[in-house]
Amino acid sequence: MRAALTDRRKDGANLAARYLALLGLFAVLSAILTYPLAKDLGSRILGPPAPGDNFEYLYKVWWFKHALFDLHVSPFFNADMFYPFGYDVVLSETTIANTIPALPLTLLIGEVAAYNVTMLISFVLSGLGMYLLVLRLTGNRIAGVLSGVVFAFCPYRMAHLGAGHLPLMGTQWLPLLFLYLDRMIVHQRKADALMAALFYTLGALSAWYYAYIFALAGLVYVLLRSRPWKQYLWQRRFAACFSVFAVVCFLLIGPFVWPVTRVSQEGARPQSLRYVDHFSASPLDFVYPNVLQPLWGRWLLERYPLNINENVLSLGLVPVGLALIALSKRGSQVTTALAGLSLVFAVMAMGTSLHWGNTPLHIPVPGWLERIFTVGMSFLTTRLALYPVSSYSLQVPGSVYVPLPTLLLYLYLPFFSSMRVWGRFGLITLFGVGVLAGCGLQRLANRYGWQDGLVPHASRGLAHARSRLLGVLVTAALFGLVVLEFAAVPYALGSSSVEARPVDRWLAGHTGQFVIMEFPVAKAISGRSLYAMRTHGRRITFGYGTFFPRAFAEQRPVLEGFPSDESIALLKDWEVRYVLVGSRSYGSVWPQIKNGLSESSGLRHVLTMEDPPIYEGDRLLHLLPGTESAFVVDRIHIYEVLRG
Repeated sequence: MRAALTDRRKDGANLAARYLALLGLFAVLSAILTYPLAKDLGSRILGPPAPGDNFEYLYKVWWFKHALFDLHVSPFFNADMFYPFGYDVVLSETTIANTIPALPLTLLIGEVAAYNVTMLISFVLSGLGMYLLVLRLTGNRIAGVLSGVVFAFCPYRMAHLGAGHLPLMGTQWLPLLFLYLDRMIVHQRKADALMAALFYTLGALSAWYYAYIFALAGLVYVLLRSRPWKQYLWQRRFAACFSVFAVVCFLLIGPFVWPVTRVSQEGARPQSLRYVDHFSASPLDFVYPNVLQPLWGRWLLERYPLNINENVLSLGLVPVGLALIALSKRGSQVTTALAGLSLVFAVMAMGTSLHWGNTPLHIPVPGWLERIFTVGMSFLTTRLALYPVSSYSLQVPGSVYVPLPTLLLYLYLPFFSSMRVWGRFGLITLFGVGVLAGCGLQRLANRYGWQDGLVPHASRGLAHARSRLLGVLVTAALFGLVVLEFAAVPYALGSSSVEARPVDRWLAGHTGQFVIMEFPVAKAISGRSLYAMRTHGRRITFGYGTFFPRAFAEQRPVLEGFPSDESIALLKDWEVRYVLVGSRSYGSVWPQIKNGLSESSGLRHVLTMEDPPIYEGDRLLHLLPGTESAFVVDRIHIYEVLRG
């Protein structure tokens, strides 16, 4: 009895040591492959100040702490943002699964370090979750580690890291969801259904995109994995498991979904298919090498300037090669299901119409066929759709485009029209290929006798020792090649210093509460201008998020006409005291704006301040059109709005 108890304790200690070693491995890799994130933990964040969402989510990490512990109000409504209307924060991603766990860190070490630590933890947990899933499927620990590295450091995650997409970094819950879904299918236990529901909830509360993506991925996997359905799905025990899953998800997610649905009509929806279609991925995005890589990334991006925030979906040569090995000959039901899942979501990531490169693919056709196609698509997208959208904007004379299945989901699935970046569905393809890569390594291990470890045993003979040594070398080479393919060190999109602007410190030095507005409007509705509230503490008539209040959107054309008499009258109506005007952000039209300001009787110039440069380390962003705002070091002209 004592011996058995001692053995169990020893096994438990060995298991704990193994997982601590894994956590250490993924932590070290995370610190190295995201450099300089860990080095500047409390002072800088990765990515440019604009365009991107890093400062937005840095603000939200701070805002949840500020609202709950300083103001003692709900963090889901901000009365000082988009003043005088206020802002339902649920109009944007609240990413509860990130902001709430970050609260203790924010209280202890500040929001900058808390934001960065949350980012780093997502790499560690994504790797560990993938390890656990692949270990279950293959029984091979080395295969699990390889899949963990492939998934945690895939280009999709590295690109969203620099874009500041904190919600989309919550990928760690995906492999854990699939781990317990697989257990639920095979064992049909309610405990597994409960765990699957928990991890689905965490994914959904990380990003509403993932609420849809994880649900559809789980459904497709269950349907493919549980064949024959009569043996699995049509069993009473499975129905009980599904009921547990559905009820738990409803209870945990429902309180957060209800406010979102209540205000979902606030945001303006795109009226043309061209806008919806713009964010479709191309088949080329999956096979194109990693453009974040320091050795060849710049050369590749100059030849194919893809959307570096959304369409970096490279699968990698090594993971694809290992996945093909896993699928060679007759694959298992699991590998077949994963292959089907990867293919389905690759198609979904390609969006509403087939693209090649950055543009929709158009096929020349006779005029009569073009007219039939145009009328048919118009009827489908307007008369029959749950959410109508005009299809004429995609039409090119003398040709037709190629609609894809995602268009039907957009038109007919409830709330699906709230999404617009279809390339994000490619995460599931990357995940599926990552799991299959581990399965491929396990197949190699079985074939060449590497399964029971990597250290050669001399007692088993010279041939066996040579085989095991070959296994060590091949495995090490595969790990090295994966890291080489997916490396982005030093981080390709640079980093931004988190420091208060001089103008924000100047505003903070005033007594009393008042309202400010920034121009140009495009600069005002940015994460950095939003985060400035943390310093100056003033009400702002603008803000930043996924959707804007309808009242603000209706008045935006008036604001865009600044410094017209109508825009100044609107600022007076909104009780604005100071206007911050960024001359360099206006670019070539600044002389015209300057003349309008000097001629206006409703404004008085107070002073001018220089912004400090905060962005450095970029290797790629300057190559892409539309990213010029990242490099603007502005000059701020402060004007007082005169009353009377």
